[in-house]
Amino acid sequence: MIGDEFPLVLTAAKSGDEHAIERLYRSCAPLVRGYLRSNRVRDADDVTSDVFVSMLTGLRTFEGDERSFRSWLLTITHRRMVDAVRRSQRRPEDPTDPQAGSELTIGYLDGEQSALARLETRGLLAAIDELTPDQRAALMLRVLADLSVPDIAHVLQKPESAVKALLRRGFATLRRAPAASDQSVGEP
Repeated sequence: MIGDEFPLVLTAAKSGDEHAIERLYRSCAPLVRGYLRSNRVRDADDVTSDVFVSMLTGLRTFEGDERSFRSWLLTITHRRMVDAVRRSQRRPEDPTDPQAGSELTIGYLDGEQSALARLETRGLLAAIDELTPDQRAALMLRVLADLSVPDIAHVLQKPESAVKALLRRGFATLRRAPAASDQSVGEP
């Protein structure tokens, strides 16, 4: 979060200040990338780049505070994610064997991989995979981005009542997951 300086940073970014644009990127890229990865986007880094290119294209027209900016950026993210999924369905790839090259990475895990490995062993990633794409998107926007129901409805282009139902069902599914009994999975 940028905080109180956000209006100044936004104004500078709109005028093309590279440092302000970098600050927006550094503040929001982990959120965008996390949202994409939590929704199992294959090339999350590439799609993240596309999101920020789109952000730069539309930045001059944006008006609002930091929370509105994050919501606007996640709307762009969601749309780029849908585009990426459609592209991958049109041109499916044949991924390499996950065991191929594992000898190169044995013993090496960065922080993110380590965290994902811990979640996997706890079954949370498997439980998240059981969610519908809409449930997963709504939950990630609520949990990762801390967006309100109206903001999530705007990002997903769904009525607020539908978002509430998606959140309720998604959290219920996670609570029923076998490993969830060891975790405190609940609505924030």
